[in-house]
Amino acid sequence: MSDEFTLRRAHKGDTSAFERLVTPHEQMLWRVCWHYTHHQEDASDCLQETMLKAWRSIGSYRLDCVLETWLYRIASSVCLDFLRKQKRLPVTESADEMAETGYHPIDSSPAPDEAALHAESNEQLRAAIDSLPGEMRTVLILYALEGQPYEVIAETTRTAVGTVKSRLNRARQKIAKFLADHGNKSITPASNRMKGGRADA
Repeated sequence: MSDEFTLRRAHKGDTSAFERLVTPHEQMLWRVCWHYTHHQEDASDCLQETMLKAWRSIGSYRLDCVLETWLYRIASSVCLDFLRKQKRLPVTESADEMAETGYHPIDSSPAPDEAALHAESNEQLRAAIDSLPGEMRTVLILYALEGQPYEVIAETTRTAVGTVKSRLNRARQKIAKFLADHGNKSITPASNRMKGGRADA
């Protein structure tokens, strides 16, 4: 059964067709929710809300982007809303807003190696990621933790590739500063061997 036919069935309210479409992406969505919340129960709640929103809005999905990207977009929105309600999301700083328009102040802070972002047992690193404003956190999660290329992230966040790169750069700088401020002096420069957010073997 083709995805297009399955989608047409889902548009008509066929729950089994909807499940066939989204079930292959469920583990990915749970992982994304966990990266936002760092809590198993909260991630499960966000995943459930993501699936519910996807079901309610499946009629608006018209193959204008790949289904995975569409689901990423919903999951990110759900998680950011959850964090705002929990007051666990910092307000975007004015300097970050200025960076969106092309202003980039000089910052000599070293960026952490992306491989370190996979060290999920590092509580300081989790706290550093949690300190990021929502837009930066989304870009960092999709790029460094989920391995998505700039183009997919731009489509997911409905921004330009240049904006994605700017947010990622600012996120790296903020993480480096956070770790340095909290006593981590072993920050290494970011790897130049990154492809789509994954370090080469």
